[in-house]
Amino acid sequence: DGRAHPMRKRHEFGVWELYIPGLKPGLKYGYRIHSKAGHDFVKIDPYAQEFENPPAHASIISSCDDAYKEKTDRFEWDDAEWMLKRQEEGEMDVVRRQPMSIYEVHLPSWMRGEHNEYIGYRDMAHRLVTHVKALNFTHVEFLPLTQHPFEGSWGYQITGLYAPYSRLGNPDDLKYLINELHKAGIGVFIDFVPAHFCKDDWGLVYYDGEPCYEYADPREGENQGWGTMVFNFRRAEVRSFLLGACYHWLRRYHVDGLRIDAVSAMLYKNYCRTDWIPNEFGGDANLEAISLLQELNWVVHKEFPGVFTMAEESTSWQGVTNRDHGLGFDAKWDLGWMNDTLAYLCAPGPERHTKHDKLTFRGLYVAHEKWVLPLSHDEVVNGKGSLLDKCGFAGTPFDERLRTMRALFGFQIGLPGRPLIFMGAEIAQGREWKEHNSVDWHEGEEDGRKKNCIWLSDLLAVYKYHPALHAGDDESWNFQWIDCDNRDDCLLAFLRKWGEWYNDILVVINWSGKAYWRYPIGVPHGGEWEVLLNSDDWRYGGTMYGPGNLSRIGTTQGGRLGWPYCLWMDIPPFSALFLRAPQPPEAEKAREEEAAALEQASELRKAKVAAMKAKDASSSSTSAPAAVSTAANGKAAAGQGQSVKANGTHAPPALKGEGSKANGEPSGQRANGDAQLNGTAEKTTKAS
Repeated sequence: DGRAHPMRKRHEFGVWELYIPGLKPGLKYGYRIHSKAGHDFVKIDPYAQEFENPPAHASIISSCDDAYKEKTDRFEWDDAEWMLKRQEEGEMDVVRRQPMSIYEVHLPSWMRGEHNEYIGYRDMAHRLVTHVKALNFTHVEFLPLTQHPFEGSWGYQITGLYAPYSRLGNPDDLKYLINELHKAGIGVFIDFVPAHFCKDDWGLVYYDGEPCYEYADPREGENQGWGTMVFNFRRAEVRSFLLGACYHWLRRYHVDGLRIDAVSAMLYKNYCRTDWIPNEFGGDANLEAISLLQELNWVVHKEFPGVFTMAEESTSWQGVTNRDHGLGFDAKWDLGWMNDTLAYLCAPGPERHTKHDKLTFRGLYVAHEKWVLPLSHDEVVNGKGSLLDKCGFAGTPFDERLRTMRALFGFQIGLPGRPLIFMGAEIAQGREWKEHNSVDWHEGEEDGRKKNCIWLSDLLAVYKYHPALHAGDDESWNFQWIDCDNRDDCLLAFLRKWGEWYNDILVVINWSGKAYWRYPIGVPHGGEWEVLLNSDDWRYGGTMYGPGNLSRIGTTQGGRLGWPYCLWMDIPPFSALFLRAPQPPEAEKAREEEAAALEQASELRKAKVAAMKAKDASSSSTSAPAAVSTAANGKAAAGQGQSVKANGTHAPPALKGEGSKANGEPSGQRANGDAQLNGTAEKTTKAS
């Protein structure tokens, strides 16, 4: 009954206010709006921080903001050392020098219960942490976790930009997951969607009966290809709403980075449109969206040092990662590289040499931006097949596809750019991704697929340890072709560099089914090169052709293509090899000094964190002990479901020994309509 709690107009430009004493977190509410046309309808709170589980959609008074909770009920973050390290790296502008290998995850389908039920944020936390650490990824990137009514949109058609996806738990449950990842040294990125929103009539569309969050003219305000509405980037209130949501995720949830989705659709007024309105200069650039993205990046980098921003931008727009004269992102997804590389791999073997340019074309533009190299969800869905399907032409044997996939991972991680791999690829999942099914973890128990996991883990460990493979991603002089035009042999060789010459890493990729005996590879340094990795090693299910891991190969004078020295190598078919330059005596000393400096910095951070905790403890010595906290210690709140079993009897192969039962933490699932947590005695709500 909307007459029970009428709101009053606070400002003429559309702010309404209501004060109701005694409200508790967990209570449902909505805004009943009387439009100018005389119609009454109920809308969600755009700023709500919790919602009912879909298909229900009521807003819920949230306990996300700890400022409104008793001290004993607040979520206790335990990632101060991680946050301090992130801030220091941001202030020194060295974030881009750190290793950044990203595991892309759709949380609702990463793992399901034995009856295909959802597993909540808390129950998933330890399993995901163990799996990611075992694979040596440094970061996870979650497909959108904001509230969305239709799971088939994967979270990209949103209704609640300030609320976590309710099917997986409440805000404290998500904080718990992120806190556990940080404690394990794993960064957290999320996909954020400021471009458009879905048309559900109870959501943001025609919020007061007229265009409010969207452009009024459908030539600007509707994306007919996606069936969504476009945010009005011209309107100050909408800009504030979108920017505030970004800062909310960074501040409340300690998120380490944002990947902005559909940037191309924001930048161009004629994107996927035949009927469109030019800007005031007659061009196709959306100037309001450009300024919004510039403001977002400027404020994020100023207020949240160390936070990393990425753009999913699929065109040749210039300056996406230019902070001075461009959009100001830290990195751009290289979708062109992904499409070209997969197109090459799908070609029949006898025709691959005709498509060799697809592997080297990236060299023409790599210096223009800073990059993420994705093998993302977009390429393993909607009938496109799995990543394993793309590692060969139709009819290619399974074993050959596995070997090609190992070479693909080596190629991706060897090139400049931060590697990103979508879940399921680590076990070479056979079918394409379905958002309503778990990853087929049982396949990871097969010997060949398990060894694919081991290859990826070792590869990422080498990537993390050797700065030449990550620290110089953004400078063109840290990459050098050794052999880029050997199309007949389907072979590539290149150097990755950083600092001193002895840091050089040689990467050799053989895309053909031929094994090469004593193949000459020119190199710039003479001496013994150490084989760090050979994808055909027995450890990875290979045939042990070519040099084994940790073996050494000496050079001879005079190399191919004018190089001063030459390595004569046995190169396996469908393989990737990583070799380290000869090591002079000073190399080990330099590494020891660097390790000591890192250890000293870590000890200083620990001392700072201990001092901050001691200060907090002394200032709250009269407060109730922290042991009674329900948010931090993982006790179930009222209305939450019980722990559930993992999908069948199978866990991710990296979790071997942990078993398939839940880890004892309460499920993040919630029964609609129940109050969840104790909190404040009053609530002020505003609608714009």
